[in-house]
Amino acid sequence: MSKYKNVNEGIVDRFIDAVFNKVGKGLESATLNTLKKTDPKLAKSMAKVVQAKKEMESHLSKSDLSKVRRGELPDWAKKYK
Repeated sequence: MSKYKNVNEGIVDRFIDAVFNKVGKGLESATLNTLKKTDPKLAKSMAKVVQAKKEMESHLSKSDLSKVRRGELPDWAKKYK
């Protein structure tokens, strides 16, 4: 007889979030490519925003990033509150 693991709601939510995030990232790049043809100035600005986001995420540690995604402040940002 098969043994199944219990799947709680949190696991399903994280999976669905991951799927939609991947789809969103694909749409983001497609939108930038379309903007390059129609409005190059806006496309450059959007590309700068995307690059700044990548740099910021690489700078933050994993624990800080997980806190930000949960809507909490990282430890280093609490002193500026």
